[in-house]
Amino acid sequence: MYFICLGKKYGIIFLMVLIGWLTSCQQTETDPSDIIIQSLEAHRGIENWEKVKEISYLKTTILYDSLGNIEKKLVQKHKNIFKPEFSAAMEWEEDSMTKKVILKKGKISLFHNDSLQTDAKLKKQSYKSIIAANYVFWQPYKLLDKTAKLTYIGKEEIDNKPVYVIQAKYNNEDGSPANTWWYYFDTKTNKLVGNMVHHSPTYSFIKNIKYENQTGLFLNAERKSYRTDSLRNIKFLRAEYSYKVLNFK
Repeated sequence: MYFICLGKKYGIIFLMVLIGWLTSCQQTETDPSDIIIQSLEAHRGIENWEKVKEISYLKTTILYDSLGNIEKKLVQKHKNIFKPEFSAAMEWEEDSMTKKVILKKGKISLFHNDSLQTDAKLKKQSYKSIIAANYVFWQPYKLLDKTAKLTYIGKEEIDNKPVYVIQAKYNNEDGSPANTWWYYFDTKTNKLVGNMVHHSPTYSFIKNIKYENQTGLFLNAERKSYRTDSLRNIKFLRAEYSYKVLNFK
């Protein structure tokens, strides 16, 4: 009877220790929001991001095929106004015409040589393009968006440097899964050093090469995008991006 009681006693103690250990693990689990906040502080702080009224910039995109040949080069002028409400515009030359997209009060307008386009498919593509441009350029601040489901994945290495990895999952308006992103933050500086995105069926790893120094927010100035597999193994250079800030308020 003594040994039975002793066994129960130690069994209870073991169970209590196990519960305490599990609770401790839950309490020390890394919150992805904490990493994003730390990164924003490294990028001059949330308050300074939220003070911005507008920004305009030139974005140059060079696309390459799998053999390294240039497929396309595009130079776009972007303007984003954040206050009193968000609006955006982008303009570029393509197919021997001037194209312009304007997003205002949630409505999209597309012009080809000052001619208003009414094709629903083109307007939908233009809306996605202008929203995507703002999303990519305005990082890491856009990760505060509540529409993203954030998960801390752990630590990895980029160029032999440790990084924190945050996964951001998004849904379409109908609730179906959309794109999945992975963001990489330097564990020492907390700056955003790159990301990977799954645009089904392809994966792309986008590496931040250089930050701009005009705004103080350390926005991207140069980036390279690589076609990869799901493990971030590089297949070929898909695109190069460069950004030049024209106006900042």
